[in-house]
Amino acid sequence: MSATDYNYDVFTGGQEDFLDFAMHAPKVTMRAPSFPLEELATGETVEMKDFWKTGVTVIEFGSFT
Repeated sequence: MSATDYNYDVFTGGQEDFLDFAMHAPKVTMRAPSFPLEELATGETVEMKDFWKTGVTVIEFGSFT
C-alpha cells in the first residue's frame, strides 16, 4: 500500500460511519487488550501487559501525514 492509497484529503464517511465507530470504540476508562510489540531498544518481542506492571503506559495510534 502506498502513502497516496492510505492517506486522503477528505474523509468521505457519513454520520452513520461515525456513529458506528463511536458505538464500538473503546471507552476512555477501558483497559486496552495486551498485544505483542517490538521493544525498540533490544528488538525483542514483548507483551503490552508487561509495561502496565511498571506504571502508566501511553500509546498513540495515528498518522502524522
